[in-house]
Amino acid sequence: MTPAALQQTATTGPTLTVDVTAVTANVRAIRRLTAGEVMAVVKSDGFGHGLADVARAALAGGATRFGVTSLEEAYALRDAGFTQPVLSWLNPVDSDFGGAARAGVEIAVPGDAHLRAVARQAPGARVHLQLDTGMARDGAPPEQWESLCHTARRAERAGFVRVVGVMGHLACAAEPGHPANGRGRELFDWGVRVALGAGLPAAGITALALAGLAVPLPTDAQEGSLRVAAIQGNVPEPGGYDALGEKFQVTRNHVDQTLKLAADVAAGRVPAPDLVVWPENSSDVDPLRDPRAAALLDEAAAAVGVPILVGAVLDGPGEGHVSNAGLIWTTDGFTGDMYVKHRPVPFAEYLPGRDVLEKIITRFATEMPNDFVHGTGPAALPAAGTMIGDVICFEVAYDGNVRASVDDGARLLVVQTNNASFGRNGESQQQLAMTRIRAVEHGRATIQVSTSGQSAIITPDGTVLAQTGLYEPGILSADLPLRTARTLADRVGVIPEAVAVALGLAAMMGGTILGRRRRAGAETTETGATGPGPDHHGRWERTPPTSPRPDGRRSERNGVDHRVVVCVPTYNERENLTRTAHRLREANPTVDLLVIDDNSPDGTGEIADELAREDPRIHVLHRAGKSGLGSAYIAGFSWALRHGYDVIVEMDADGSHQPEQLPRLLTRLDAGADLVIGSRWVPGGQVHNWPRRRLVLSRGANAYVRAALRIPLRDATAGYRAYRAEVLRARDLDKIQSQGYCFQVDLAWTAWRHGFSVAEVPITFVERERGSSKMSRSIIIEAFWRTALWALTSGRSGPAPRPAATPITVPAPAPEPALVAATGPATPQAQPTTSSPSVASTAPGSTATLDTPIQQQRATGDS
Repeated sequence: MTPAALQQTATTGPTLTVDVTAVTANVRAIRRLTAGEVMAVVKSDGFGHGLADVARAALAGGATRFGVTSLEEAYALRDAGFTQPVLSWLNPVDSDFGGAARAGVEIAVPGDAHLRAVARQAPGARVHLQLDTGMARDGAPPEQWESLCHTARRAERAGFVRVVGVMGHLACAAEPGHPANGRGRELFDWGVRVALGAGLPAAGITALALAGLAVPLPTDAQEGSLRVAAIQGNVPEPGGYDALGEKFQVTRNHVDQTLKLAADVAAGRVPAPDLVVWPENSSDVDPLRDPRAAALLDEAAAAVGVPILVGAVLDGPGEGHVSNAGLIWTTDGFTGDMYVKHRPVPFAEYLPGRDVLEKIITRFATEMPNDFVHGTGPAALPAAGTMIGDVICFEVAYDGNVRASVDDGARLLVVQTNNASFGRNGESQQQLAMTRIRAVEHGRATIQVSTSGQSAIITPDGTVLAQTGLYEPGILSADLPLRTARTLADRVGVIPEAVAVALGLAAMMGGTILGRRRRAGAETTETGATGPGPDHHGRWERTPPTSPRPDGRRSERNGVDHRVVVCVPTYNERENLTRTAHRLREANPTVDLLVIDDNSPDGTGEIADELAREDPRIHVLHRAGKSGLGSAYIAGFSWALRHGYDVIVEMDADGSHQPEQLPRLLTRLDAGADLVIGSRWVPGGQVHNWPRRRLVLSRGANAYVRAALRIPLRDATAGYRAYRAEVLRARDLDKIQSQGYCFQVDLAWTAWRHGFSVAEVPITFVERERGSSKMSRSIIIEAFWRTALWALTSGRSGPAPRPAATPITVPAPAPEPALVAATGPATPQAQPTTSSPSVASTAPGSTATLDTPIQQQRATGDS
């Protein structure tokens, strides 16, 4: 095709859209990704028209860029004065990608497998992925081009190349709205996620519901039957604080209804009951201490002649305490059988933190003067020749409470409740629904009896035989089966809930991990890859960095002339310090040791001073008191930075960190890392002599940190680690507030986010043999809430390039009176082998290079 013919063909439309099957092989055209741009693929046509002639004809026809088949042609266009963008199809095996990128030539490769070669030779180059335009025409499945599009996006997000687009009929971004294209792909993925996120749970719930319908619900009696009468005496007012009226008023109402039941039995209108049940608080005065209340109960029991389960408020035990109880009362009075509510309701039946809250809200002292105690003992009571399970009020909402009564031998369930103060707002109906569920769950006939409604009698399959209304007196009576069989729910107990929680947590963590991979590709701290690119799973790995780091220094290390100091905080470690110091110095003779002692009562500081007098490479920093692990390390870091150390190591004094394994950490630093963590949870890492609870705590804490902060570390809480000095100089150490093992998470996470290289090497962690661990509940709680806060405030963003660091001078801290200072001078940087010891001074008024103590417990450096 001649240049004139090309021009004529090109101007037939708004853009150059010459079909590749309709032109000769010497000139082809293909639409580029960006709308309105046209790329003409040109070469000499063999009819006397050179490359430049064909290129000029393409420009006249509307082309905005060129495509060529070799670098020589690209250079020829440049030499001919063409400044338009040039793209070259290159052979991934022997092409000079680096030279093409330096010449400003864009690169086209035929598939995702070739991105590795491009990224290795020309990181940051503009790359086009070539998609065969015949794929769609030949009926190729969409998975082929869709996988190519996804690979391109992953490569670009991983930062290896800038994928300008995918060329071809089914380009990833050329057709907005197509499932495989840019925003359209995102919308498609979003739709899939919504469908999976909502559809799968809905399907699961539906399947469980259908499976539940298939479970048999037997209602037959296995140990005879029992006629039970439930008494609802009602209250003076429908709702509010004054619903219960005056003393004895509610009790009198229930006595009256019981007398009415006795009259109906005597008249033959209803069968005689075997058991009568009254609701919670039906005796609003303690019948065990007040003879008037006892007389009322005697009157009712004498009338019906059978045991009565009475709900009563009992005084004590002790001043300021009361009990919410169910009592068995017969014609002979209290039988001695009693159930005290196991789960009183906070802020309704007892006041948590009363001493503090009464000072803040003074009306608590008058409106809620007593606390209901937590009951203990069996949840089933003997009555009327059988065992009845007593559940008081909102205990019906707790699986364990109701299950406990069945485990204790209950053949029948009774839910005693007082809903008088709630009014007509649906609370009673909600509680009745819970009671019906419990009847089915445990296969027991159940009676809900309320002071003011709704009371109901329910069969083992959840059927309501009879019920009362709200705020009206009522009597319910029925024969109920006594059952002994244990249902599936009774047998499995909490297992389904535990499994559901575990699956939910696993789904959350899995979603977090998958989301992180989608957004950022695979983020690894140590790879053995020879170059970037997808592995056999389609994941991308970063190569060890060879470009300058964020602070301008190159990552290659020669491992020569590093000055290393090991910081060891101590508090009551006299049994361990000497042995740990000797092991460290024997295994690492060129490494210095800094002991940071928090004025240990057991004399650890004096032992450290003696070690420093014997060994010029041991230094001691005395602090005024116990101020937390984090502040101890910060004091040590500041000391080390002021004295010119290149590498600063954290190590515990108790021997749990093996000094003999320190070279592993230092070797990894020399290989290019900025922070190296001695990890228990990477392959090769081990833990000896830890109880199971510590193993679970450590693994769980690290899983939580990984999921919350998206940090690609297996052991972010570990306390055996080595920092390059520039990592610590990049932090304002005075602003670090974390203590305990979340201090370790703080420093590792921040270093990773600032673009430093963080690596892990396996170590063997051995639990201390002497002394006690400083781990406490407050340290665990601090780590939990601080990690959650960091996740929320950071948006869980990954690492970002950090601006070049400017030199930071670490100032000497302000003097602090009455502290003990390290008086020995540190080793001059030019003479690392002749440092003088740091010996303690106890001179009054001396100053210390310390921060102000904060009174918190210190944990061991590892969680």
